This record gives sequence, C-alpha cells and structure tokens, in this order.
Amino acid sequence: MSKFKSNLPVLITPGDIAGVGPEVALKALAARDFGCKFTLVGPEWIWNQAAEKFSVTINADFLIVPSLSNIPKQKINYGEVSETFGIIAMECIRTAAEECIRKNAAAIVTAPLTKSGIHIAGYKYQGHTDFLAEISKSPKHAMMLSTGNLRVLLVTHHQSIVSVSKSLTIDKITEKIVLANQCGKKLNIANPKIAVCALNPHAGESNAFGDEEGKIISPAIKISQNNNINVSGPYPSDTLFYRAVNGEFDFVIAMYHDQGLIPVKLIGFENGVNTTLGLPFVRTSPDHGSAYDIAGKGIANPASMISAIEMAIKLFGGCAPE
Repeated sequence: MSKFKSNLPVLITPGDIAGVGPEVALKALAARDFGCKFTLVGPEWIWNQAAEKFSVTINADFLIVPSLSNIPKQKINYGEVSETFGIIAMECIRTAAEECIRKNAAAIVTAPLTKSGIHIAGYKYQGHTDFLAEISKSPKHAMMLSTGNLRVLLVTHHQSIVSVSKSLTIDKITEKIVLANQCGKKLNIANPKIAVCALNPHAGESNAFGDEEGKIISPAIKISQNNNINVSGPYPSDTLFYRAVNGEFDFVIAMYHDQGLIPVKLIGFENGVNTTLGLPFVRTSPDHGSAYDIAGKGIANPASMISAIEMAIKLFGGCAPE
C-alpha cells in the first residue's frame, strides 16, 4: 500500500445534493483505500442522509460551511431543481477553495452540480471552472478532460459554434499549450508531447476551408516551440485523436467544446475526469452531470469519481512508498 505524501486532506464537495453527487462520492471512498485522508464539505445531515439512503459507511471527516448554518436539515427530493440546493452546492465549493488557498487542504474533488439550480439561487456562473477562477483570482485557466492516456484541453468552452472562430486568439491558444506543458510536468512526464487541433476540416486545406490555421493556430504553436515546449500541429481532428489514444501525444489542444469532448466520452464515458488547470490548487471532478434521471435510485456508477480522486492525488504530488 502506498502513502500519500501530504497529511493534508482531499476535500470532496457534494455538488447538487438532489443529484448523484453524494452517492458517487461515498461509493468511491468505500470502494478502495486511496492512501490519504478525506474531508466531506457541507452540513453533516447531507452526507448522513446519503449514507443511510445508499447503505454506505462514511470514511471521512466533515468540514462545516458557516454560511450554511441557517439552512435547516431537510429531506432530499432527488431529481428536483432547488434554490436551496443550489446555494449549498456553491457555498461548499467556496469554502473548499478558501481552505485550499489557506493551505489547509491538498485538493478539491467536486461532485457535479446543476446549472439551473445555481442560476435560480442567484449565482451567475457557467459552473465550477469560472467560479473557482474568480475566487482564486486565476485569469489563465483551462478545462482538461481526460480518460486513460487521452488528455484534452479546450480553448473555448460553452458557446455557439458560429462564435468559436471569432473567439480564437493566439494568446488563448498559447495559454492552453503552456498549461498543458505544466500539467505534464506535474504528472512526471519529462517532455510532454502536445498536439494542437485544427479548427477546419483537413486543417484548412491551404486556406480552401478557412484561414484560422495559418493566421491564429500556427503562430501560437510557433511561439510555444520557441519557448522550448514540445508542441506540434495544427492537425486535422479526424485523425489526431486516434494518434493520441495510441500514445503518440500526451495532450491535445481542442478548439471548441464538442471537438474535444466527443472523443473523451466515446472511449471513457464511465471514467472521464474534468480537471481545472491554472488554479493555485488542484481541482478535479467526475466528467458527468447530476444525472437526475437516476438520482436516488442507488444505481449511480462511482467509476468517474474514483478516477477524479486518483487524478487529484497525482497532480498534488502522488503517493510515496511506505
């Protein structure tokens, strides 16, 4: 058995408690010994109710969230959007982030939240990433989706396809390349091999299908190469992901949401991990939503949460032999 290098706990937030978050978190902790301490963030009644509902023993401490002290214990109605539950989800994230910033925790693993729930609660964020970036004052950050040896960073996130081209800049792409390289070093990859996706079919086919490759993407790659980063491209995405999955590259930089997420979810739907790079602390999450359709039924698969915990441990510093 290995031993975690730090005595600091890994924090787990519940996400939307009307979804599968607490269920997969508790199941993951019960499934194996990760070699480190865990602390569950939020009111104890949330976790105790989930433990009783899903017949899982709690193997962790608790971190109380002061801002939630006035919210009374209540029965969880699974699969229902709730303003109260939106507040719980976000305030747990805030407290976890603040604990990491104060160096009281090793990392955060966030269970999934529901965007409609946080929006009716008055939080105007798209999700965890922009909220955590604001709390930690981290303007340069990236979403990385991974499964196995496929690690994909997104240049643009939740926006329309028609707006992607206008949103791409040399600086944005260069920023993601740098973050990928830094992540690789944290994962003990000595010289990370980074590949950059083209935006257009056939990488633009010499401007026949678009000129973003020549005007924006290639200059970003050249700048990064001049800074001694092992990056190449732009490559047509219809062949690049096959090459990455087969070990030719350690990271892929995708230009837009579905370009990067479809391959990840195709080959690793049940164990994908969402990692936020560029924060002053480690944050990972299972790559699935709150799953209202199965919430409360006791059938949620914890595989993605297990992978998220494993990734958090690796990025923080991994484990050392006893």
